[in-house]
Amino acid sequence: MTRSDLKRLVALLKAEQSALSRGDLARLEKLAPRKLTLLDRLEGGAVPDNALDKSLARQVHEAASRNARLFEAAIAGIRDARRLLTSARERGRGQTYGRNGTREALDPPTGSLHKRY
Repeated sequence: MTRSDLKRLVALLKAEQSALSRGDLARLEKLAPRKLTLLDRLEGGAVPDNALDKSLARQVHEAASRNARLFEAAIAGIRDARRLLTSARERGRGQTYGRNGTREALDPPTGSLHKRY
């Protein structure tokens, strides 16, 4: 991997951080192929041997670690939202309180006809 590849990867990781912070999933999807290409080049490249390359490699590591935490937080947020939506949907599914104070379904009894006006 060349120095310019490392610089491009740092810039891409910054763009990815920005997209993650804004919740811009479309932008993340567009960045993914470029990131994979650069990571493939990184895997096949030599270990940085001078101070500038080591500094760039450290920036890549720090940015990638930060983005990993952002991805984990985004995934956890999506899971929480899904759980809340499911809970709200199930909790309010056609139920009310009857005259005697017990919960009753709003759905018509099974086997009865339901007439719409």
